[in-house]
Amino acid sequence: MEYNPHRPEYWDNHAFEDNMKLAFDVCNGCRLCYNLCPSFPELFRIVEAYDNDATKVTRDEMDRVADLCFQCKLCYMKCPYIPPHRYDLDFPRLMLRSKAIRAKAHGISRSDRFLGNPEQVGRMGQIAPGVANWSLKNASMRRLMERMYGIDHRRHLPKFAPTRFSTWVRRKGQAAMPPMEEVDVVLFSTCTVEYHEPGIGQAALEVLRHNDIRVVVPPHQQCCGMPALDGGDIDSAVKRAQYNVQLLAPYARAGKTILALQPTCALLIKQDYPTLVPGDDAKVVAQKTQDVTQFLADRMKRGGLKKDFQESPGAVTYHLACHTKAQGIRRAAKDLLEAIDGCQVEMVDRCAGIDGTWGLKAQYYDEAIKVSSKLTERFHERRSTTACSDCALAGLQIETATDKPPLHPVQVLAKAYGLGGDA
Repeated sequence: MEYNPHRPEYWDNHAFEDNMKLAFDVCNGCRLCYNLCPSFPELFRIVEAYDNDATKVTRDEMDRVADLCFQCKLCYMKCPYIPPHRYDLDFPRLMLRSKAIRAKAHGISRSDRFLGNPEQVGRMGQIAPGVANWSLKNASMRRLMERMYGIDHRRHLPKFAPTRFSTWVRRKGQAAMPPMEEVDVVLFSTCTVEYHEPGIGQAALEVLRHNDIRVVVPPHQQCCGMPALDGGDIDSAVKRAQYNVQLLAPYARAGKTILALQPTCALLIKQDYPTLVPGDDAKVVAQKTQDVTQFLADRMKRGGLKKDFQESPGAVTYHLACHTKAQGIRRAAKDLLEAIDGCQVEMVDRCAGIDGTWGLKAQYYDEAIKVSSKLTERFHERRSTTACSDCALAGLQIETATDKPPLHPVQVLAKAYGLGGDA
């Protein structure tokens, strides 16, 4: 199967349909993923209607299954047919290929163009964040937003911060880039932190500096590209990936660790940049990228973090995000936080049903709520504890159950140290 958009076979409709029919046949015969997301029940229903003959599946039916895939990556972790198996099945990437081919043939929808450009959305919100945040709660404005951009009016949306993270960094003294030999780690801040949750970036900087880890935040970072991929906009995703690789490659080649502050961005850089950006630079950047929680947990385990904590968070309910798990990171946050005296972590391993832009859209909102129901139920039961998640988008679902956004593990750690930046 073909997953590289730089190869002609990727865009060949006949080759694509053959790949989809093979995937439908394999998945229908296996069914390990029957309960993971809405794609698989729909796939099984379609193939069963043809007496289990996947060769009869139509293109519209293929597209319907692809549109129900929200890229949680859980099926990839469970699938026995992933590369290097002879079937070479990567279901999530195949579904992205479906969207990319349609986008190239028919254009990118207004909704996907809007959601696929988080920098533009962030800059718009930053013009007058107070007004922008008011509009997020105004029923008439939300109905208008749904009509214009397809974002469900019931969806909790991330608020716009009064100050961008990069602006806060400059104000705190990083006016000039330090020499390479004075850098230990590099922060890839992500759009979420830049425009909506600068507190995550502030906490990361303070925790790293408190532990004498020399950190730099390269200016003018761009979105990792995942929102564009979600809408099939391969060209925009590739351009963003190329830019970030060029920005980060000198640090990676010098042996510096790149710390991504959101799991989706870390996953994309590690798994997809080497495909999106041909050449060795993307591979080196991918190899040197880590999720910030994993990095801190590894340091804590090796005795590389201080334990001069000023307070304990007590009971913490931690959401294990799908894209954290897809990186092979399951216990990092739990191990990190339980190194704080008096902290007990209960882990909730349930999908939030948002994963990029899918759960924001009106046509999938009800499915997203259904997927996240077990997650939100558990957080609702434990509202008195500290809610925690690596993924701010998943936090939108958690917020519906707790009435406040969860903290990132690095924010819990910073608070335990007695650190606190001003947004």
